[in-house]
Amino acid sequence: MTKAKLEAEKIGPFRVAPRIREGAHTGTWIIDVPPHLSPTGKRARHTLATKTEALADAKRMLRELQLDGALSGRGFGRKLSGVTLAEVSKRWLEEQVDRVATGKKRQSSLDADGFKLKAILGKFPETDISTIGTRDMADYQKHRVEAGCVAATINAETSLFLQVLRWAQEKGLVEKLPKVERIPLAVKRVDVPTPEEMSGIMDALGKERALLVRFLAETGVRKTEAFTLEWSDLDTANQLVAIRRKDGFTPKTRHSDRDIPISASLCDALSEAKRAARAKALTAGETPPPLVFPGRFGGRLVNIRRALASAVKKAGVKRNGQPLKLSPHVLRKAMATWLHVRGVPDALLQPRLGHAPGSRVTKSVYVKVTTEDMRASVIDLEAERRARVGAPETAKTA
Repeated sequence: MTKAKLEAEKIGPFRVAPRIREGAHTGTWIIDVPPHLSPTGKRARHTLATKTEALADAKRMLRELQLDGALSGRGFGRKLSGVTLAEVSKRWLEEQVDRVATGKKRQSSLDADGFKLKAILGKFPETDISTIGTRDMADYQKHRVEAGCVAATINAETSLFLQVLRWAQEKGLVEKLPKVERIPLAVKRVDVPTPEEMSGIMDALGKERALLVRFLAETGVRKTEAFTLEWSDLDTANQLVAIRRKDGFTPKTRHSDRDIPISASLCDALSEAKRAARAKALTAGETPPPLVFPGRFGGRLVNIRRALASAVKKAGVKRNGQPLKLSPHVLRKAMATWLHVRGVPDALLQPRLGHAPGSRVTKSVYVKVTTEDMRASVIDLEAERRARVGAPETAKTA
């Protein structure tokens, strides 16, 4: 290798130089990292096989340094051109990981965000975020429609897209956010069972699953809240169930952290189930399970849709000639509907569901008007006419 090719090169604060040992070039190259940029606070050297690889890695490190400076407002200038969506997304996700670690965000939400970003980056892998406009967002929606995605999925992805761009705007990397028109969602009909129908459905379930379904229907908790419920969360003396943060579970919002009163009979049924679970474990020489509603092999449940579908079919509960579609979330809506029909005000319903005070979601999403409720509001003009015409004749006859 010629002397010219062995010359060191500066890439920003980094120095790329041939690795010399005992006065001779070893054939490898190093990246010299100054102490103030090294994680250890000491000078560091990275060894690479070729000068080309060393230069490429040094340029990558410089880019990372420039982007970190632009995002933090320190060091390098905030104005940085050519920042890609991939670069911004990476750092946005790192911040979300920190939020999960501090309990500000649920791990499941972070996982969902990761899947959405993967789809978005598939369309905009190296796109400069400052150039993304309304037309690009519309093209993305069209791209996802052609891929066979449903409107709800596309709307969720574009919402996250805007969230990341808004974060970049706060960091000074984007001046103006694009406008996005959401794709209209088809109105989904959700039928809730009556309390009488739920009684028949529970009769069609096994004892353990029937208790879980009863608990879901009477408390209106989210399925993850029920599936992670531990015996220590049950206060039998005061007939209360505590929904609290614990290892492996973070409430959806701060309003989800709550105490829910339960009926005396449900409290007795849960206490009996606890005694039975403890006796079974002791007989088998095992430690009693901490979960109130464990899965088949003692672990955490994932879903009970199949058990519900089988019970609904066995109980013969139908809507429009078809078995009623029942899920833990529908049970949550059923409870909200039953209490609303009984005249329970939103001020009491919202904290029970874990909703924020004054939330419009409670009535718009959870309270469902049943057919029987609608029947009470039927207008019969013919009956009105008969009453009006017949009244004078009745009076005249009298």
